[in-house]
Amino acid sequence: MKQRDTPFYILIGLLSVQVAYGLYWAGYDVSARLDLWENQALATAFVHSLTMTQEVFFFSHVALNMVALGLTLAGRHWALPVFILSFVCDRADWVIMGSNNLFSILVDVDTWALFSFTLQGAIIALLVFLRFEGRLR
Repeated sequence: MKQRDTPFYILIGLLSVQVAYGLYWAGYDVSARLDLWENQALATAFVHSLTMTQEVFFFSHVALNMVALGLTLAGRHWALPVFILSFVCDRADWVIMGSNNLFSILVDVDTWALFSFTLQGAIIALLVFLRFEGRLR
């Protein structure tokens, strides 16, 4: 591995974490819908607290993360706009989720939002850097 490749491999690692993070929350959502939670009343309340718009934003974000990872692995510059679109979908989901009191009770929203925002900021910075460096064509 050359020193020039280091930012690329860091980006792949961060994108992989982002994909895993999205899949974790998608599993949380799907498991509630499949009645896999121990507390069925809580699962039902959680599912009913979500809007279709929010779900579209969320699952689009999860899918776009995977597309961005694939494009990055292929060295394609389209990874940057795809990831920015993923970021916008995720932020829209978080804005909608911010008014969901039940979700705020279930998880530490502030910690997860900070983690997510920091991770996404680092990914965007690396995508921009690698795009201008010529690594993503």
